Amino acid sequence: MKAPRSIITLWFNVLLILYSAGTGFFTFVFSDKAQNVPIEGLVLTSLIDLVRYLIMMFISAWFIREAWNRLVADLFTLRLIAYREAITMVVLLGLFSM
Repeated sequence: MKAPRSIITLWFNVLLILYSAGTGFFTFVFSDKAQNVPIEGLVLTSLIDLVRYLIMMFISAWFIREAWNRLVADLFTLRLIAYREAITMVVLLGLFSM
C-alpha cells in the first residue's frame, strides 16, 4: 500500500516566506550597512522590501509553473506542479542563493 503523498500547504509557504524575510532582515540589521540607519527608516524600508519581494515571488512562481507545466512536464513525462509548489521552489531558490 502506498503512503499518502504530502502536499505543500499555504501555512508551509507562509512560514517559509517569513523565514526568508527574517533571515534577510537580520542579515541587514547586523551588517555594517545598518549602523547609521534610524529605526523608522529600517522599518519602512523593510516593509517596502517585503512588498517588492512578494510581488516578484508571485510573478516568478507563475513563470516557473508555466514553464514546468508546458515544457519540462512534456519533455520528461513528469507530473504537473501547482502554483503553491512553484512558490515553494522560488523561495527555496532564494534561500539557497544567499
